[in-house]
Amino acid sequence: MKRGFYIALALLTLIGGWRFLVAGSRRGAGTVALRTAEVTQGSLLVTLPVTGALESAEETPVRTEIEGSLIELCQNNSEVQPGDLVYRLDTKTLEDEREVLLRGLTDAQDGLAQEQADSLTNIAQSESDLVAAGESLRVAKDKAKAEREKTAAQVQFTESETARAARELTRSQRLAKLNYIAGTKLRDAERMYRAKEFTLEQQYVKQADVDKRTSEQVQDEQTAVDLASHSLETAKANAREEVEDARIHVAEAQRKLDEVDGKIAQCTVLSPAAGLAVIETNTDNWPERRPYRLGDRVGSGGAPVRVYDFTKMRARCQIGEMDISRVHTGQEAFVSSSASGDRRYRGKVAVVEELAQESNVWQGGTPGKKVFGLVITISEADPAHLRPGMTVDLEIVLDSVREALMVPILAVYKDGGKSVVYRAREKTFERVPVTAGKRNDLLVEVSGNLNVRDRVALERPSLQPTKGGAKS
Repeated sequence: MKRGFYIALALLTLIGGWRFLVAGSRRGAGTVALRTAEVTQGSLLVTLPVTGALESAEETPVRTEIEGSLIELCQNNSEVQPGDLVYRLDTKTLEDEREVLLRGLTDAQDGLAQEQADSLTNIAQSESDLVAAGESLRVAKDKAKAEREKTAAQVQFTESETARAARELTRSQRLAKLNYIAGTKLRDAERMYRAKEFTLEQQYVKQADVDKRTSEQVQDEQTAVDLASHSLETAKANAREEVEDARIHVAEAQRKLDEVDGKIAQCTVLSPAAGLAVIETNTDNWPERRPYRLGDRVGSGGAPVRVYDFTKMRARCQIGEMDISRVHTGQEAFVSSSASGDRRYRGKVAVVEELAQESNVWQGGTPGKKVFGLVITISEADPAHLRPGMTVDLEIVLDSVREALMVPILAVYKDGGKSVVYRAREKTFERVPVTAGKRNDLLVEVSGNLNVRDRVALERPSLQPTKGGAKS
């Protein structure tokens, strides 16, 4: 009996407790407050939301002008400034070639110095020979002049003696006709005249021989002077030519050395701009197709690294066929990313592709759907939060309403085919018919019996009074 009594008492206690909890929960249900939002007025932007990917508006392939193997390479996705080392090529072969060319340049410079010294020696010798030949010519002329003057004096003396003998013969002939002198005297005068005349003829012959001989001697010396002068000019011309050839040899050796030095300098490749250095894929390493790494060969004109300027960014996205007619270049847009939090960046539609393409299934597209490519330039720079390759949310501004009365979309309900909102009134809500206008993802333009700062329910309320009232 007692056992049954205790069991009944326990059952009654459980039932009573359950009823108390149910009653308490019902009492509490009346005190639950509904969420509300404030009616606002301002500029309403009607936007088209899409998803896109960031890319750099300016990217620079860092090319090499020579072929070589990578011995140093920057970290992938590392920030670089202009002049920072991006990669370096092996210079061992070029250094060996430089040593050979440096020895060649030294030999060429020594050859030039030797040619210059030899040229000066040859010119000095030729000038000395010319001076000696000129001195010999002067002596020959002086000697010829003296000998000619001596011969001329002898001829002149003999001519005067012959003339005197001729006068004596004439006088003796006149006296002999008058028989004033003997015939022997006349014969002596005739022999004297003939002797003087013969001597004069011999003097003429000698004078002619002296003139001829001295002229030849002077001419020979003059020829020697001409030859010496020609030799001097030849020596100078040869010196100029040989020295110029030696200089050309030096210049060519220097050019080759400078060319190798330039190639060695080109092996150290620096960043031409600030940005994000990304290591490119080595397409020569087929079929592995991996990024460049140390030891890889880079051909002339190759670009193992590309620098993306993330201070100048743009977003690339796709627009469907139904929305493309509402989009055009110059429209404003807003860009946001998970990395930037609540911040939105301003931009503009820069490119709207005219040709539709099929959506890429491998990138999450719908099979068979046609899309148009869109490029949006971002006006604001934020390298810390906007990086190439990031996924971003885009809002393309399609329209705007100034001084619009706005409520959240969640606050507008359909009631009897009409749009209504529920305005908070102390501990209850009243039904207010409205006309919905333009909207975006969050807000909708409304007109009706509403005022700024009214609060409207974000959940459909019961129109019975509540103890809790509205909750903002």
